[in-house]
Amino acid sequence: MRSPRSVINITHAAFFLGLALPQFIAAADKFNIEIVESTSVIQLLNATIPDSPEQMDTHCSASATGSTTTEDCKTTVKPATQPTAGVRPLFRFSAKAILPDASHVWLMCFQGDKDCAGIATVEEKSTGNCETKGNTITCTAKDLGTYKAKRDKNDLVIYGPKGKLKYRIVGSW
Repeated sequence: MRSPRSVINITHAAFFLGLALPQFIAAADKFNIEIVESTSVIQLLNATIPDSPEQMDTHCSASATGSTTTEDCKTTVKPATQPTAGVRPLFRFSAKAILPDASHVWLMCFQGDKDCAGIATVEEKSTGNCETKGNTITCTAKDLGTYKAKRDKNDLVIYGPKGKLKYRIVGSW
């Protein structure tokens, strides 16, 4: 027979597991979010493409016939290049979303982040437009629809029609 103290400890452990376990499971479950607005920004930055030094590549082949060997070498020269001016695009994506608890969150991801891209619409009624100011193109879409998502702290994975996208919750609206 168990002592009253061990029964209390088991009861406490079960109680605390009962509180913690549903939160752990809920964090791994997918839930629905509504994407109210999505913005894609493309900024064209002036960039210098660096020069490259002259490059030489030599390939040789050898053959032997009796006591005679012959060697044939060919060298290819790629001339040096000078620095040139160009443009480099920089992408940034953001969205306004409503979570199941009705909180309004602002999501963002940047070019180079894994699985970062603009959110494709699932709704036919979605509206959008693009605007160019100087070297920046901003495209905004509204009423994109409802998506499945998973949350881990401030990281949000959205399951869209073109695969999963990873965004970060950066604020509220």
